[in-house]
Amino acid sequence: MTIRIRRYRAGDRKAVIAAFRSNVPDHFPASEESWLRSCLDEPDGPLFVVVDNGEVVGFGGYELSEFYHLGTLVFGLVRADRHGTGIGRMLLNYRLIHMAGRKLRPRYVTVDTHAHTAGFFRRCGFVEIARWPGGYRSGRERVDLRFELTDAAVAALRQGTHARNGR
Repeated sequence: MTIRIRRYRAGDRKAVIAAFRSNVPDHFPASEESWLRSCLDEPDGPLFVVVDNGEVVGFGGYELSEFYHLGTLVFGLVRADRHGTGIGRMLLNYRLIHMAGRKLRPRYVTVDTHAHTAGFFRRCGFVEIARWPGGYRSGRERVDLRFELTDAAVAALRQGTHARNGR
């Protein structure tokens, strides 16, 4: 495996959408594809792809608030046949470290996700801050989580040691 993460390019669009569709309906409802397409067309922050031997196998980005010390993760998906390989954690850590290097470095990073994927974020050091039954228009439960982007957390991310044991 030769895995690398780079900025999303327009030529990646078809592969990103295919990776998304590989996760429907288990991890995303099909109705979220329109949001993905609008995110690709008009991003509010940097977007990245995970490439393995020239093939896009993951996608995600983030947004930074100009008014709050807050970053928000946008998407974050791995092609279904590559789940459990560490690619999701790699992409998450990359985005957190990238945010830490920005002029508008956030103090906290938030993510909203479905209940069945919230455990991944908890294992990566996020803390659950809210749970909304039926919080998504699709009817799925929404879980909001937060990560404190301290210098110590960033150092641990760079060393690959952050949250291996739950935090």
